[in-house]
Amino acid sequence: MVGAETLSRPDGKAIMNYVNQIGATTNVINEEEAWNGVNVLHTDSAKVGALDLGIATQKPAENNPAKLVFLLGADNFRHEDIPEDAFVIYLGTTGDEGAYYADLILPGCSYLEKQGTYVNTDGRVQ
Repeated sequence: MVGAETLSRPDGKAIMNYVNQIGATTNVINEEEAWNGVNVLHTDSAKVGALDLGIATQKPAENNPAKLVFLLGADNFRHEDIPEDAFVIYLGTTGDEGAYYADLILPGCSYLEKQGTYVNTDGRVQ
């Protein structure tokens, strides 16, 4: 497991190549069992979802212009990528950066207002 901040260093590409090499030469990646133990710990979970959908790797000009943009607590985005004629909905807790670009703001509960147990990456209860 490697943090995204580590990969943003000047030698980040070399570090990722080394991590991939370790994965390929050890049992960290096991194709027979469909197991890939190489993980990048992202600082923004929404980016992981965008990568899963395949939209974070494309430039906005390559996509059809959006008519509706839904910002779910999103603050890590380029506001200039939002089409001028798009209707923007923001759902969040504290009126973060995304609220400034919204046509409609919907309130949401923060994790402090929800029942549950939250743990860190070590599995320790926060």
